[in-house]
Amino acid sequence: MLSQAVFQAAIIVLGLAGLGISIYLHYQKKTTVEGMACPMDGSCEDVITSKYSKFLGFDVEILGILYYSIIVVAYSIFVLTPQVTPSWFVFGVIMSSIIAVLFSAYLTYIQGVTLKMWCTWCLVSASISLGILVVAVPAATVGLTALMAQYSGILFWAAIIAAASGLGTALSYNTLLFDSLRDFEISEIQAKTLNTVNQLTWAALAAVVVSGAALAIGDSSLLTEASFIGAALAAGFLILNDSVHSLYVSEKITDVRYREGDEEVPYNLDKYVVVLAATSLYSWASLLLIQLTENPLEPGEVVALYLLGLMIVSLFGVALNRVMKLRADDDLPEWSPLH
Repeated sequence: MLSQAVFQAAIIVLGLAGLGISIYLHYQKKTTVEGMACPMDGSCEDVITSKYSKFLGFDVEILGILYYSIIVVAYSIFVLTPQVTPSWFVFGVIMSSIIAVLFSAYLTYIQGVTLKMWCTWCLVSASISLGILVVAVPAATVGLTALMAQYSGILFWAAIIAAASGLGTALSYNTLLFDSLRDFEISEIQAKTLNTVNQLTWAALAAVVVSGAALAIGDSSLLTEASFIGAALAAGFLILNDSVHSLYVSEKITDVRYREGDEEVPYNLDKYVVVLAATSLYSWASLLLIQLTENPLEPGEVVALYLLGLMIVSLFGVALNRVMKLRADDDLPEWSPLH
């Protein structure tokens, strides 16, 4: 049976490897990416210089350098002082590893779906972050269940704040979106603003997922509660919905046109923008409401109500999109107040 120190040493090695890759990518990005080594015929140059190479204004590789540095220092402390490491320190390190894996999944999705090109070094870094999280469980100096239960109060309020923040950023995103579409096109500056707000929304969603998963680890009985099931359903739908809405549609958002005779929108994206926006807002509001209220309903009733509301909001989105098309083509009746 391997000791905790062996697992901790393995994480230090993984952290050093990830740190080396992050430094290499940053160096290449800031000097020259021409002729950059990218195994397996990848597109490293294009990926690390794309608009998605920054998150909330920070270079992604800088965030990687910061994370891997924390991991190396933290687990060095675990190895050297295993008996005196406080639980809050262990909690913070493990939570950072969970966030890193989610962030890596986000970046990998962008490479495969949004950019349709791969950075081999980025994929190796994502694998390393996943490996660190897997090894972190046996390497922890405190039991994972007990650790999450100890900080359940903090996790609960983190989930509430994250849901409220997500609702606020989603509302801002969609307000900006529809304001931009008043003249039936979106400028490059408006698209950049939308991208920044979108990243804030994803940060909030990551916080919701991490805090919810941690709460369930600390208290498995939550898995059968109606509120938790409803919140998990809303969060799951948000991941799927916003993966299309903000990470695929937003990439082509400057191509969305409503007027007849304009260039055809790929895959008829103009038909889905409004529906995706409406269902995103509805799901964020549902998530916050479910978390804030004591739910007397059964799990099946919560799920049914959420899905019914989702269907109604989707139909509303379809109708609103139709109105926008009619406005763009000046086909609304003279008496209509929707001009």
